[in-house]
Amino acid sequence: MKVTSDRANDDYRLRDSSEAVTRTDETGTSKPVDPDRQADFTRAVESSQARQGRSGSLLKHVERLGLPDASDPSLYSNERSIELLQHVVDNLLPRLDAASDVTDLASQLLTEEIDQRLTWEARYAEEAKESDT
Repeated sequence: MKVTSDRANDDYRLRDSSEAVTRTDETGTSKPVDPDRQADFTRAVESSQARQGRSGSLLKHVERLGLPDASDPSLYSNERSIELLQHVVDNLLPRLDAASDVTDLASQLLTEEIDQRLTWEARYAEEAKESDT
């Protein structure tokens, strides 16, 4: 079953407050809608559409609320990244349900990354010490 509209979408009425909009009450008679209330409704709809366009869906908004606040710069330090990589090598890789050759290769790669970061950190410290003197 296909649902189709038998009339054109006339949403222009919401944007044009000069046109009288009518409503039907319980008795079935039509009464004009107060232009101020119509304008308030139009502003509310436009505001809602603008908010939805800016912030995305409700699901994305909820996902953003669940993300940690990354205001602490130490979270991005080289020392912290080395600690995290070492934690993965020591604690997470051994628990993975994967072939041992895969976990061994991942461990080797992460260990190489840790070594490169330690080397970089040593060079950075040496350069900082030379520039202070």
